[in-house]
Amino acid sequence: MKFDRGIIKWQPFESVNSSKETIQSLLLEKSKIPKPILSEEEIKDLEEKIINCYYSKELVKIAYYQDGFIKNIQGKIIKIDHITKMIYLNNQHKVYFNQILNILI
Repeated sequence: MKFDRGIIKWQPFESVNSSKETIQSLLLEKSKIPKPILSEEEIKDLEEKIINCYYSKELVKIAYYQDGFIKNIQGKIIKIDHITKMIYLNNQHKVYFNQILNILI
């Protein structure tokens, strides 16, 4: 006669699942990079590109820094908020000026 242990036989694997999540979060933290520092000239060039793209309604690709990673978004600049220093794109994205690293037209 065979005895089924039911859920008891799977209990040792519970520790494997929790350690897997911990390892993944540690690897994510390890892969983060520090924010690149832009020179005053690079910042001025970015500001000019932003203004030119806003008035020309061109499609732009923006590289920005967020939470340890460099991310890319694409869209048209529809609003520049000078008070909050934020740029709004037509695809519901918004980016702060100080996050932007590069703009490609």
